[in-house]
Amino acid sequence: MSYTHGQYHQDQSIANLLEDVARAHRILELEGHGDMSMGHLSLRDPFGRGLWLKRGNLALSEVVGDDFILIDFDGNVLEGQGLRHLEWPLHAEIMRARPDVNVVGHSHAHYSTVFGATDLELGPYNNHGVWFAKEGVPRFTDTSHIVTTVELGVEVAKQLGAAEAILLEHHGIAFVGGDVTQATLAGIFLEWAAKFQLDLVASGAKFSLPDPAESVEKLRRIYPPKAQRNYWMYFNRKLDRVEAVQGVGIASM
Repeated sequence: MSYTHGQYHQDQSIANLLEDVARAHRILELEGHGDMSMGHLSLRDPFGRGLWLKRGNLALSEVVGDDFILIDFDGNVLEGQGLRHLEWPLHAEIMRARPDVNVVGHSHAHYSTVFGATDLELGPYNNHGVWFAKEGVPRFTDTSHIVTTVELGVEVAKQLGAAEAILLEHHGIAFVGGDVTQATLAGIFLEWAAKFQLDLVASGAKFSLPDPAESVEKLRRIYPPKAQRNYWMYFNRKLDRVEAVQGVGIASM
């Protein structure tokens, strides 16, 4: 694929992708990931120049297709206007380590962050937890600080391994996908699974871990590409209904 220089909003091949990533930000706000103007998603540039990162000072609910800057993997701004998030190394180093990942997300979703502050291991106790049945969800404990250095970004990527998400202890979460659909579902399902398991533990009832092999098979059966697309469209319809009444930029609170 070749690239002809021009403003990205004039390049339909990028503009369409970024519009979906913008919608993913707003969907995640509706699903409990909002925290003022913190949180961000990125898209690997299809022309190999680096990644498109949401610009700073915007809530997830406020992001539209023009709200991205292009940076290279060293953090240099190549295109677009606006503040570069301090945590760009989190995105860059995950993408550098994981060529299968094209979208990276980071948020401070409440239940996932609570879960990350415990010593619990996320299990496939409900359908949403099954999304993570194959690789699990590791916990990054090296620091509770924000990931603003290349060294920390490298370590997060290393501990993420082949997983779809990682808990950042006392901080938040990072989640990934091969496309915007997978990354969005990973972020939403992690929050739902964390809430479910916290509720399960709080109930005081006895419970057992579902069979690991069966959970991996269940993952394959309930989340094929067709189902993933269906759920992505569901969340988009939900977003459209909310924004038809409230407009873009109105948080779910």
